[in-house]
Amino acid sequence: MTVIDIRNIFSDRHIELVDVEASYIYYAEEKNEEGHNNLFILEYNRKTRKERLVTNYSLEDPTFVEHIFAFEKTIMLILENGSNSLWVIEIDKKSGGELNRRKVVCTGAFKECMATDSSHLLIYMAPDEANAEIFGKYKEVTGCDCLCYLYDLKTNKKYFVKAPIIARLGCDNIKLINLSGKRYLVLLDPFADESIKENYYREQRWINADIRDNIWLCSAEEVQNDIEEGKDNITKKCIASADIKALVRYMGSEGSRVYFRAKEFRTGSEKICSYDIASGTLSVEATLEKLKGDTIYLIEEKPFKTFAVNASETRVSVKGIVNSEASFSYDNSIGNFMTCIENRYAVTSRVVFSEESGTSHTYYYIYDSQQDKQESYECNCRVKGNTLILY
Repeated sequence: MTVIDIRNIFSDRHIELVDVEASYIYYAEEKNEEGHNNLFILEYNRKTRKERLVTNYSLEDPTFVEHIFAFEKTIMLILENGSNSLWVIEIDKKSGGELNRRKVVCTGAFKECMATDSSHLLIYMAPDEANAEIFGKYKEVTGCDCLCYLYDLKTNKKYFVKAPIIARLGCDNIKLINLSGKRYLVLLDPFADESIKENYYREQRWINADIRDNIWLCSAEEVQNDIEEGKDNITKKCIASADIKALVRYMGSEGSRVYFRAKEFRTGSEKICSYDIASGTLSVEATLEKLKGDTIYLIEEKPFKTFAVNASETRVSVKGIVNSEASFSYDNSIGNFMTCIENRYAVTSRVVFSEESGTSHTYYYIYDSQQDKQESYECNCRVKGNTLILY
């Protein structure tokens, strides 16, 4: 495990981590200086332990909200205030220079966005007063509440997304996987909440509709090409599906594998399965036993891990189920289990409320299960792979 402690750099500063690399960490900081809002994008050199300003912007509109996406050589900065327009800025990581700066105008009010690669952005627009009729007719035809656009930074072209599945799912249900330099989109297409679907199973004698969960896999490049060509359907492959008798739910990803949970309603049997993008094979990774007492399953989405965690009055026991061989317990005074690094180091958190000041303080602990020792930190904490960052 590698611990990067950069709390001194960020003393009394509120920062947002943007990207964690082998040699550098990128982060954003917003400051109000003499009544002006300024956004700073900075770089921390892990070897020299020095901070460098990449670039900064004066946010003339105080309502601007920033969305930042990091890639190997560039940073994509989106500035929006919920209106029908947004600024899309492409920044070179090393020089801090702007490679592109464009104002993009769409129909509706900005809702959310996500970058599918370093030069493509999906933009979701919600109904506004001026376009209520257009959105109403669009929903009648497609069932989608939002309009979706694909914006190409290199060509400065904007494409309306005709494929309803992309517009319907939204950012939360589209997951990105980078495998050997190729980007994939995993589209999560559940029919409804678990409780609703299980209720339909119990009442299935009255239902004729195709009640189905699907998880789709797409090449990001092929999806972009389909959208640019104006296709109503995108090129996709179903990697998991369940009709009214069962459900499938995405769990996470690790390397070339996409993990999902499958449950059969008749027996109550639940399994964690995986689909290997590289080989195209489907595997059962574990059977989830019915839990007893205070035991819960804890899932880490990326990199995907599954733990069985039991909290008694005095101890917390942790056992790795998938992608973890952890097996230890610790005193529950150090808080709630978050994750385990290298099957040895538990990361936990504990919130302490001060009645005197009326404020809450969050403490993070690193517990070494082999040496039965722990250290605590009052700060922010982020884990990426085997690297733990304190800031």
